[in-house]
Amino acid sequence: MKRILVVDDERPVVDGILHIVKRDLADEFEIVGTASTGREAIDRASTLGPDIILLDVRMPGLSGLDAVRELRRRGSEAVFILVTAYERFDIALEAVELGVLDYLLKPVTREMLARSLRAAAAFVDRRGELEHREIEHKEREERLHAFVETAFLHAVVLGEKIGPQLEKYRKALALEEEVFLAVAIAFRSTEGSTQVEEAAAMHERIRETLRYKSRALVGPLFRKMCIVIIPLKEEAEALAAEAELREILSQALETKVGRGPLRLGFGRVADGDELHEAWNEALLDLWGEGARSEIQRGSPRGHKGGTDAVDKDHEDYADHEAYSAAIVEGSAESAREALERIVLSLRYRTGLTMAERFRLASLFGGAYRSLEKRKALGTDQANEEFDMRDLLEVADGPDMELALRARHERVAEWLGLMPRHSVAVAGAIAFVRDNFGGSITLELAADAVGLSPNRLSRLFVEETGKGFSDYLIQFRIEKAKAMLLLPEASIKQVSVACGYPDPNYFSRLFKKVTGLTPTAFSSGTMEAKNEAQ
Repeated sequence: MKRILVVDDERPVVDGILHIVKRDLADEFEIVGTASTGREAIDRASTLGPDIILLDVRMPGLSGLDAVRELRRRGSEAVFILVTAYERFDIALEAVELGVLDYLLKPVTREMLARSLRAAAAFVDRRGELEHREIEHKEREERLHAFVETAFLHAVVLGEKIGPQLEKYRKALALEEEVFLAVAIAFRSTEGSTQVEEAAAMHERIRETLRYKSRALVGPLFRKMCIVIIPLKEEAEALAAEAELREILSQALETKVGRGPLRLGFGRVADGDELHEAWNEALLDLWGEGARSEIQRGSPRGHKGGTDAVDKDHEDYADHEAYSAAIVEGSAESAREALERIVLSLRYRTGLTMAERFRLASLFGGAYRSLEKRKALGTDQANEEFDMRDLLEVADGPDMELALRARHERVAEWLGLMPRHSVAVAGAIAFVRDNFGGSITLELAADAVGLSPNRLSRLFVEETGKGFSDYLIQFRIEKAKAMLLLPEASIKQVSVACGYPDPNYFSRLFKKVTGLTPTAFSSGTMEAKNEAQ
């Protein structure tokens, strides 16, 4: 139903229009207000937001045409229909110039009014449809732009040949510039269970800021890093672009870049064919100690021989020691930084000796031993990880880089789960994790860690904030929730698998903890499941 504002200084005319609309057109139109002057029409239109405005040409003070002109200036999207007792060419011409849809002569008949209002309603609908299509088209363009941008940056990071496709990328991304500055950004966050979420939130804020304030292309977050490519008209703009980027990021984070949660690495200015090498240089600048100054003094292409300054910097295996120390400390962030420096020293190697492969394998061997000792990694899982054929059979640097990164992703996940408890409490938690499907008592857990039940109970409450029995129930219920979401899971099977032979007891306990019965949880709405989770 379209909303109408009627404007005329002659009350009989207004009443006549109101009568026709209410009697014959009430299913299609609604009179939302009336006005008797041009100024009043402007004020009422601003507050009522009508779809259609019927207004007299000649009124005291501001004329109908002047009112139309002012409403257009203020951004009104109403459709205007003039009502006048005078059929004059000059008025009609000015009305057309102002975009008035129709021109009615007094006295207004039902047929004339119905025809004009329906034409206005059809115009509003068509315009709305066009605007909707325009919005959809713009949204599709934005999605396509984001897709192409991500594909372009992925190609750069992965070293794909983008030269033949560069013109297509430039056209799709509306890039007129010929060269690009490659930047690596690392998002540092505090250690803990939320560090990934913190990095993701920071990345999203930086991504939106750079898109709003610069021409930079910002890649997705991976391993708490992202690539940024800044288009430049010429190489001489690089230093200014670097300074501008630092300033924008410092303002967004409200702290100076490099001293807070953000680190930057810059590569050289490059064209499309050399962007991958420029990205590698940005990584070297980010993780390598003084690597960028070495690059700037010589040709980056000299790295391929494996005898560059970066390799020499790593001959004492300081980064291997740093990686091992970070694992012992439980710092996934520091371990990742050390590993990045290690893999960068291998990137251009065309061959690896067996001694080098064993040394890299031993790096992870130490990590697994540390994780197993701290109860973050079970013995069976540790034994599986010690099969390191994927590292020992690698022939060159790029393949070793992929293998090392894959292994570290798992190590980082386990570090995030590493208990921050004493050896005894950590051992008791590991006992629960490994045996939750069987019969578990405080006495059995205490015996497993070599303490008296009373001593373990006190330590457990002090370090976890809850009793051993409460922790066991919570752990089992969390496992049960995950199992119940699996297809064709039965309550009886889940109950037994979680250490409760009696399904009825399990159901009562489950409802007490989650507020839902197992049946309601497994078959209820997703909202209910999320609530319970």
